[in-house]
Amino acid sequence: MKKLVVCNQKMLLARDEAKLLRKALDDVDLSKINFIVCPSYINLDVFKGYNLGAQDAFYEDKGTFTGEISAYQLSLLNVKFVIIGHSERRMFDNEKVINAKVKAVLRNSMTPILCVGETKTDKSLRRTSEVIKRQLETALSGVVLDDTQEIIIAYEPVWAIGSGKCMQKEDIEDTILYIKKILSMLEISNYKIIYGGSITPKTIENIRNELVDGYLIGNSSVFLDDLNMIIKCIK
Repeated sequence: MKKLVVCNQKMLLARDEAKLLRKALDDVDLSKINFIVCPSYINLDVFKGYNLGAQDAFYEDKGTFTGEISAYQLSLLNVKFVIIGHSERRMFDNEKVINAKVKAVLRNSMTPILCVGETKTDKSLRRTSEVIKRQLETALSGVVLDDTQEIIIAYEPVWAIGSGKCMQKEDIEDTILYIKKILSMLEISNYKIIYGGSITPKTIENIRNELVDGYLIGNSSVFLDDLNMIIKCIK
């Protein structure tokens, strides 16, 4: 099975920079991976032709919600994936909102990329399992997938994001097995699990393993040389 490579460009690229990256990406061999680009909203059209993802979505389809962009609106732009519950968004969204966003994405025939993960404090207090269980149970409450639907779980330990540090391969595998156990309890069977958190050309070799279905790449996804090296290692 081809590995997923999800590129979260965050708010790192101005439009001209996005156009330069798009032009360079067109020369990269992506044939052996499933490649998903998640640009800023204003750059979605720049990456037309790729598998498009958004970095967030509002849970109501229409309404007087100034500044928001709905899952429904994104679906009309041929967006196929939406990142929900990223740690940089969880400071604004409670668990109820995250659950509503997951349902909105599914309702509009897109695939949620649901981020879960523990903070540095959670890790030091050995609460990783407790935190991940709660995040999955609340985000997926009332979610029932039909045969055409899928959810992608992105395990991103919050303490690792942007730190240059990465988990040991064995710890990643243990956590993924635990996530699979919780998903089975929740009767979610159509899923993939990917890993994120300081994925760079230096760390990818240490965290690469067969249990994960792919990787969520942040800052490195906007630097072509770094991204190319990561992709080559994954392939």
